Amino acid sequence: MTTPDPETQKALWRYGIISPLLHRSDDDPALAHMIARLADKRFIRADGTAVNVSAETIRKWLYRYRAGGLDALADQPRSDTGKHHIPSEVAEAMAALRKAHPHWSVAKVLDRLLSEGHWTGITPSRASLYRFAAAHGLKRSPSQAITTARRPFAFNAFGQLWMADFMHGPKLRQARAFKKAILHAIMDDASRYVVCARFDWHENIQVLLTELMRAVSRFGICQRFYTDNGPCYASSHLKQVCARLGIHLVHTPPYRPQGRGKLERFFKTVRDQFLSDLHADTLERLNADLQEYLAEYHQRPHRGLGQSPLQKRLAGENACRHLPEVADIRHLFAATRRCRVYNDNTIRINGCTFEVPEALPGSKVEVCYLPWEANWISYGDDLKPARPLDKTANAYRFNHPKGGLR
Repeated sequence: MTTPDPETQKALWRYGIISPLLHRSDDDPALAHMIARLADKRFIRADGTAVNVSAETIRKWLYRYRAGGLDALADQPRSDTGKHHIPSEVAEAMAALRKAHPHWSVAKVLDRLLSEGHWTGITPSRASLYRFAAAHGLKRSPSQAITTARRPFAFNAFGQLWMADFMHGPKLRQARAFKKAILHAIMDDASRYVVCARFDWHENIQVLLTELMRAVSRFGICQRFYTDNGPCYASSHLKQVCARLGIHLVHTPPYRPQGRGKLERFFKTVRDQFLSDLHADTLERLNADLQEYLAEYHQRPHRGLGQSPLQKRLAGENACRHLPEVADIRHLFAATRRCRVYNDNTIRINGCTFEVPEALPGSKVEVCYLPWEANWISYGDDLKPARPLDKTANAYRFNHPKGGLR
């Protein structure tokens, strides 16, 4: 799969930090408190380095995303590059505080500098001091991070959180061999309603996004999407989709699968009840039987709810947002990248060549594509369809000179 350009990667990383702030409820803390908590955390960049982000920066990113979407989170040109200088008094006081208090966050160190008069709070800027701390090893040591206890959670409204995972299923005949069928399921946390579930031969991003597309088409856009750290769930493609739809992508902490216990319990029910007397011999028949089973499962009283998942979903609040009116929903789930337009008005992507007649040769154009649909490519702000290059067809255009050359 094609890797997004560096600017898109930075924007996706910043979106991952601010996404918890996008769907606040009445029960959540104040926005300022949530931003302060994020500022105390350490975030891992794409290159593996751990960094802190100041509250001012997080707030700025949030406003930029609300105003301009994912593109607004890309790097903005700096007009003051090279103009800030850290006075030696501030640097020495900062180093002394870090040595005396290795567990303090950078924000707390700066607050102490301000209260003791070593720093004016304005010059140098807080962002400059954060960069200085990162460059000189003055960040809080990861070993000082506070371990939080696991806490059970439950949302009240349908669509506040969907959780997803894969489950290895039975072996079925495919052609002349037997192959393992793999179930991918997406469940709503509040109602335990399975918004989408289907067996496939693969455990990859195509299966994940195809099922998520079906769920969004039917129920709307959820607020949070809770998954493990598997390759497809950690992919840049899924991050782009969630940022485009305004979904907060949440990953289970490593080695702590308990957060998805409700979905694991559903998988156990599927194994014990649905697969225990399975008679399907093809993938198509297996999925047809699964849909019949789910229809019955949704109407069965759930011990943890006191009612059926269907009753819970219909009786409670719906937090899903309506899907935007688009000509082709695939554009919302497509990956994007910038491609160079060659002199013959073509681009090359995933080893194939496409014609982009309305693009300017020599420029770079934004391209939307689904890696598993080789001929589905759109380009430009208007999402014009790109045509697979057909040199033979282009040669026959000379047979119709009155129509002009295309």
